Amino acid sequence: MKRFLFLLVALSAATSIAVQAQTVSITFGVNMNYLIEQGVFNPAGAQLDLAGTFNGWGNTLDQLTDSDGDGIYTKTIGGFTVGTTIQFKFRRNGAWDGTEEFPGGGSNRVYTVQSGANELEYWYNDELPPNSPAQASFFTDIRSVYSNAIVGFQNTSAGDVTGVKWLFEGGVPSTSTQSNPMVQYATPGTYDVTLIAMNANGSDTLTITNFIEVKARNTSDVSWWNETVFYEIFVRSFFDSDGDGIGDFNGITQKLDYLNDGNPDTDDDLGITGIWLMPIHDSPSYHGYDVTDYRSIHPDYGTMEDFQNFLDAAHARGIRVIIDFVMNHSSTEHPWFQSAVNSFDSPFRDWYRWSANDPGISGPWGQQVWHNSPTGYYYGLFWGGMPDLDYSNPDLKAEMFDAADFWLDEIGIDGFRLDAVKYIFEDGNTLENTQTTLDFWNEFRTHYKATKPDAFTVGEAWSSTPQVVPYVEEDRLDYCFEFDLAGTILYTVNEGVSTDILRQQIQQVYNVYPHLEWGTFLTNHDQDRVKDIFGDNLNKNRTAAAIYLTLPGVPYLYYGEEVGMNGTKPDPNIRRPMQWSTAQHAGFSTSVPWQQLNPNYPLYNVAAMEGNDNSLLNWYKKLIHVRNAEPALNKGEYYSMIPNSDKVLCFVRTYGNNEQVVVIINNSEQNLTNLYFEPEFQSLPGSVTVRLEDLLEEANTIEQLPISFDGSFGLSELEGRGVRVFKVSTVTNVDAPSAEHTIQVFPNPASDEIRINDAGKPLPAQYQLLDAQGRLVQSGTFEATQLSATLDVSQQARGVYFLQLIGKNTRQTIKIIKQ
Repeated sequence: MKRFLFLLVALSAATSIAVQAQTVSITFGVNMNYLIEQGVFNPAGAQLDLAGTFNGWGNTLDQLTDSDGDGIYTKTIGGFTVGTTIQFKFRRNGAWDGTEEFPGGGSNRVYTVQSGANELEYWYNDELPPNSPAQASFFTDIRSVYSNAIVGFQNTSAGDVTGVKWLFEGGVPSTSTQSNPMVQYATPGTYDVTLIAMNANGSDTLTITNFIEVKARNTSDVSWWNETVFYEIFVRSFFDSDGDGIGDFNGITQKLDYLNDGNPDTDDDLGITGIWLMPIHDSPSYHGYDVTDYRSIHPDYGTMEDFQNFLDAAHARGIRVIIDFVMNHSSTEHPWFQSAVNSFDSPFRDWYRWSANDPGISGPWGQQVWHNSPTGYYYGLFWGGMPDLDYSNPDLKAEMFDAADFWLDEIGIDGFRLDAVKYIFEDGNTLENTQTTLDFWNEFRTHYKATKPDAFTVGEAWSSTPQVVPYVEEDRLDYCFEFDLAGTILYTVNEGVSTDILRQQIQQVYNVYPHLEWGTFLTNHDQDRVKDIFGDNLNKNRTAAAIYLTLPGVPYLYYGEEVGMNGTKPDPNIRRPMQWSTAQHAGFSTSVPWQQLNPNYPLYNVAAMEGNDNSLLNWYKKLIHVRNAEPALNKGEYYSMIPNSDKVLCFVRTYGNNEQVVVIINNSEQNLTNLYFEPEFQSLPGSVTVRLEDLLEEANTIEQLPISFDGSFGLSELEGRGVRVFKVSTVTNVDAPSAEHTIQVFPNPASDEIRINDAGKPLPAQYQLLDAQGRLVQSGTFEATQLSATLDVSQQARGVYFLQLIGKNTRQTIKIIKQ
C-alpha cells in the first residue's frame, strides 16, 4: 500500500531545522483514483497542473503526468531554496473550478522546503474513497530543539481513521491517543516518532527514525548580556546639550542618571543596564546607516573625546554600551566607493559588486537592486545610496575586521548591533540567507572574540523564527532579535484575543534557540511606535511591557517607549526628539529641534510621569527593577502554565533550586475570577504550601497558597489587564502520599457534596478545605477506622478549592472545582 505523507519524509539524524541556503527539487504527487472511480476525472482527456507561488499561480504551466498508469500524477520541479515556504494547489484542465479546496474553502496547500528529498503526495481535494484504509501521516514544524522543549505534533492521517496511537521515544508522554499531542523532550539525543492510524479495514504505521533532535540546554552558561536590559537610543533625538537642535553624546551623558544612577539601592531611575546606540559614524544622512568612515564620530554628535567621556560615565554606572556596525553596505559618498565608481583600475573597485549590464534582478520586497553609474551597474540591496560591500575581497574583510577591533579594543565598547545580517553574500539570484553569509559570521565571531572575549553581537535578521535560528547556532552571532515574537505580542495584546498563539510562539522560541539567546522587544526604529499601535489604551502598553520584560531573552526598549511617545512611518516620525518635559521644545533643546516634536508631548513626558505612581514610566521602572533583582527573571528557565481562561498568560521562571517566579497576565479588559493554572509539563514543584510575594504590589501578598501534587494552583481574582509577578518561597514541604494511600474524590467538579475514599483503607486523620488564596474555609476530622466520607460544600462559592488530607506521615492536596 502506498503511504501518502503530508509534509514528511524520512530524515537522517543530522537533519535539523537550520535553514541552509541551498536549492533542492520537490516532487509533487496527487492521487486521482477516487475521482476516476466517480467518473469526475477522465485520464484519457483531462489534464492536471500545479498553480503556486513559484510559477505565478499557473502563469507558467507545470503539468503533472501519470507515467505508470496507477492514477497518481507527479511532477518534479527544481530550484527551491531550503527553508522557504511555498503555497500551491492542483488544478484540473488549467481552471479554478472550486475544487482542490479545504474545509472552509479557499485555503492553499503550504509547504516549507526541507533539505534532502522532498516528496509530496496528496489525494486531490483531500477526497478519499469511503471506507478507505487508514494512512498514517503527521507534521511538526519543529524537529531540532533544546532540552525541556515542548513539541506539538499534528495528525494529518488520511482515510476513515477511527483512532490513532502515538509512540514517542524519549518524550513525555511516551504514548498518546490524542490526535494532536504535545510532547516534552528533556534529554539530549535523537528520537523516533511513530504514529499508528486505525480503522475498521486495518491500520497503517508510520515511523520516522531519528526524527527529533534534542540538544543540551546549558543553563549554567549565562553571559552578562543575559542579565541586561538594553535601551535603544537615536543620538540625534535623545538630548541636545549645546542648543543646536541636535542630540549629542554630551546630552546622553547628562541624562545617564535618568537611565541608571549607578546606585542599586535606588529605584527612581529607569534601571536599564545596557545602551544600544544607533549609527554614530560620519554619514551624509540623518539616520547614519550609510557610513562614510567606520572609525569616525558623526560631527553632529560631538567628538571622539565626547564619546569616550560618555562611555566612561556609562561604564561607571554599570551600563554596557553597544553601537550599530553597518557591515553590509557603505555610503556612495564613502571614499572607497568614490574611488571605485570613478575608475575601473581603482584598488577599491572589487570592494563592491559590479555588472556591465543590468542583471534585471529584483530584491526580496520587489525593489531595484542594481543601480546605474558611469562605470557600470553596482549592487545595492536597500537603495542606490548604499552600495553593498563585497566580502569576497580579502582586503575589504581585513579592513572591516580591523575597524571592529578599533571600537572594541581602542575605544572600549562592549559589542555591536549588526544591521542586515542576512545579506552579506549573494549566491546567484539568492540574495539572502546564503551558506556563505552564515560562514562569514562564523569567521567574524572568531575574530572579535579573540579581540575581546566578553564582547557580543546581536543581529538584525528580520525573518521568521526558523530562518533566524541558523544565525545564532554553530558559533555565529551571539543572538538575534526575535521579530516573530514581538509581532505576536503586539497582535495578541492589541486585539485582546486568546493567548494560546502567543504561548505557542514563546514556546517555539524557547525550544529552538540556545538558552536565552534572543532579543525581545516590542518595536524599534524601523516600526510604528507602540503607542500608535495601541492608541490611547495605556493598559495595553502596560500589558505588552509586562510580557516582554518578564519573558526569557534579552529585552530592548526603544527610547521614549516608556513615556508613550507617538510615531508612525515615514521613518523620521518614529525617530523624533525625546519628550523630557512640558517646557518649550519638550525639554529636548533650547532651540528648534532637527525634527518636529510629537504633538502629545505636553501629556506624555518624563517630568509629568515621574510624579505619578500609576504612570506608564513608573510601570516600566517597576518592571525593570524587578527583572534586575530576580535571577529567575533575567536568567532563569521557562515553563508554561495552562489557565482555565484563554485570555490569561501564565508562566513560571526558575533559576537553580530555590529561585521561582510566577507571572500571570490578564489580556482582557474584564475582571476574571476563580482562575486555575495547570502546568503544561514540569513547572512549580508539587506537594508544597507556598508564600507568594507580589513583586509589583508589595501590599498584595498571598500567604499559604497550596500547590497540588501536579504543580497546579489557583487565583481568586485578576482585574482587567492585571499583572501579577509572584516570587515563590516554600512555607511547608509536604511529603508525597504514601504508596498505601490512593485517595479518590468524586464528583469533581462538584455541586453540593463530594465523597472521599481511600481504596478501602482508613482515611487520613483530618482534612482542610482552602480557597484559591489559601484561606481555610472548612475543616474536620475522620474516625480512625473511617473508610469514606461525604463533605457538604453547598455553601461554598463557585471556584477552585484545595482539599488537604492530613495524616500522621502524609499530607495530600487535591484540587476541587465547585460549580
